[in-house]
Amino acid sequence: MNKHQISYMLEDTKLGIKRNRGSVIASVTLLFIALSLIGSILLVRAYIGEAVDYVESQLAMKVYVEDDMAEEVAAIIAKQSYAKDVQIESGEQIIQNLAFFFEGREHLLEAFTDGSMPDAVKFQVRDTRYFELLAQNLQQVEGIQKVVYPQQMAKILTDWLYKIELYGVLAIILFIAVAFLMVYSSFHLAMYQRSKELKIKLFLGMNPKIVRLQFLIEGFVLGLFGAVLGMAVVVMLYTFLIKSIQEAIPYLGQLNMQQVIVICTIQLGMGLLLGVVASYVSTRKLIRYV
Repeated sequence: MNKHQISYMLEDTKLGIKRNRGSVIASVTLLFIALSLIGSILLVRAYIGEAVDYVESQLAMKVYVEDDMAEEVAAIIAKQSYAKDVQIESGEQIIQNLAFFFEGREHLLEAFTDGSMPDAVKFQVRDTRYFELLAQNLQQVEGIQKVVYPQQMAKILTDWLYKIELYGVLAIILFIAVAFLMVYSSFHLAMYQRSKELKIKLFLGMNPKIVRLQFLIEGFVLGLFGAVLGMAVVVMLYTFLIKSIQEAIPYLGQLNMQQVIVICTIQLGMGLLLGVVASYVSTRKLIRYV
């Protein structure tokens, strides 16, 4: 293939996209939505996965106790072989620690805590395998109101992650299917609209593979536009949301730009694949009969 053929093919691709501007915009929009969902779910999954790993790595357990019983409960726990580094946190200290998350919205903190918090005994557990058994036993001890341990939060995060993935994947499948059909229909319609032109080209001896390649390039361009827009959404989500959360709660998990680049690469690959495959499938048989 010489330079003249390449230049002609690219110019024809450009004209083809302009002729079908409405269907092109619809195809790119659907690709953009599907790829944005894919990228967003991958990004959220990576962050929540980091958070789950962090939470599960923590060995601390906290028990909230009734009034004036913190020292007594702490003394009992300190004698147990499973516990170490036993500390008492007063209700006032707990509220002060929570205040960081409610800065500028103190009324919400007041509503959340009802103005007070029970004292708590915090301690390290020597073996994470016994968290659940310890929690069950401690919950039955007189004077202990509530037992909190990391695996509870890890389970909540895992449940969130499962729901995000389940409903997200269903939405992605729907939008990918609709986007594929839209791109397919766009090229199918373009084939009929340009059938006379294509017949002349083939009659004059143009290789059918080159004719098909023109449509594949159009599909590539549509997939590229949809992917770039979807990648922009992921970068903005990371920059303006995830990074803000990480700065506020730095110990809960960290994503870096390398992971975002990997996600964007997946979006790009899927966008190009969808555009090219839909273009190929829609023109595979028709070019033989134009």
